[in-house]
Amino acid sequence: MFSGNSKTDTKSAKSNAMPSIIAENLNIEGNLLSEGEIQIDGQVSGNVQAKTLTIGQNAEINGDINAGTLIIRGAVNGSLRGEEITVTSTATIRGDIVHASLSIEPGAKIDGHLKHSENPRDLPDTVTFLDKSEVASGEK
Repeated sequence: MFSGNSKTDTKSAKSNAMPSIIAENLNIEGNLLSEGEIQIDGQVSGNVQAKTLTIGQNAEINGDINAGTLIIRGAVNGSLRGEEITVTSTATIRGDIVHASLSIEPGAKIDGHLKHSENPRDLPDTVTFLDKSEVASGEK
């Protein structure tokens, strides 16, 4: 009656998994790491790494973020790395952004550098920007 293949397909289970939600009244101190989706509506003091990350309008992140798909509606104080980043009109970012695809809505506030990369999640921790003198002379 219950015979058959008892192995579960973990790939389909992961793709149908519900997002992990950090509620608006929740404050977390420490790093978050997920192979799936995280939605943050509260406050996080620490680094966040996920496949998909949504930062709610009332959320605040104090740390670096590394995500495949990233939607920012709230406040971030730290560097961002993502393949597809969307910064909405309600977002405030204080930090550098390394991206493969970037969309910024009018009204968004960004205080930092923007850098395009084909593999933004695999770069070293520091981002080097050219000085004006290097750009003028063609040096690197």
